[in-house]
Amino acid sequence: MIKLFVSDLDGTMLHEGQLFETDIRALKELIDQDIYLCFASGRVDNEIVTIMEELGGNFHRISMNGTYIYSKEGDELLKASFKPSSLTTIYEAISPDKFLRYAADDKAYYIEEKTELVKEIEEKAQLLTIEEPDLKNQLGISVIPGKFVVLGEDDDLLTLQEQLQTEMPELVTSFISAKNCLDIVPANVSKGSAISILMDKLDLTPNEMACVGDSYNDIPMFSITPHSFAMMNADDQVKSSASHVVKSVAEAVERVLSYNLNKLG
Repeated sequence: MIKLFVSDLDGTMLHEGQLFETDIRALKELIDQDIYLCFASGRVDNEIVTIMEELGGNFHRISMNGTYIYSKEGDELLKASFKPSSLTTIYEAISPDKFLRYAADDKAYYIEEKTELVKEIEEKAQLLTIEEPDLKNQLGISVIPGKFVVLGEDDDLLTLQEQLQTEMPELVTSFISAKNCLDIVPANVSKGSAISILMDKLDLTPNEMACVGDSYNDIPMFSITPHSFAMMNADDQVKSSASHVVKSVAEAVERVLSYNLNKLG
């Protein structure tokens, strides 16, 4: 029986910032069947809490690609962190000439300067951001990041990702989390590792968990269960990493409920 359902947000549950009513009804059906729900996202924790409030419920949540894990009761199960001495090194590896670079904690994103381009991007992405002109020197002092977010051209981001994996694998893990976006988190952090911690807490096996997502940062959670679903709009590599491809969260939920019904039968 599947007892835990994990959903990504952007591009999966959220479409241009909107929730589909069909997906909301599907999640409520899972709740009615006493199946645990969890959101796993690259977003900061405050943003996930806001979405939960919109849905009118408390769910388990994994934020910033596995940096933070909270139970539905609000208990902190994990708070991963960068080595303090590495913060400046990581930040300086991100060229300001090629990229927009943010540091993020569980509440907000921080950037040195809010240019008109930055404001336009933030409005479209609905980012909660704070301007911090002295960001580099405040890292580890007033800003304790759990993630760096890098926006730029996809080819440049892939080059940066390769550079980080080559030069500092013991310090960081990185994921293409959306088009033109690279997330940098502490080493050995991922949605997959976070879900494993949550499953241990709930005393569940991989066969008792299902997940759905649409991007490269979802692949680590796909790898830990046979019940993984990739969205139809995902890149081919993402879809090939999942067991199933679906058009919506609601369709993934329908398959989960059908699987459980067959198990009961």
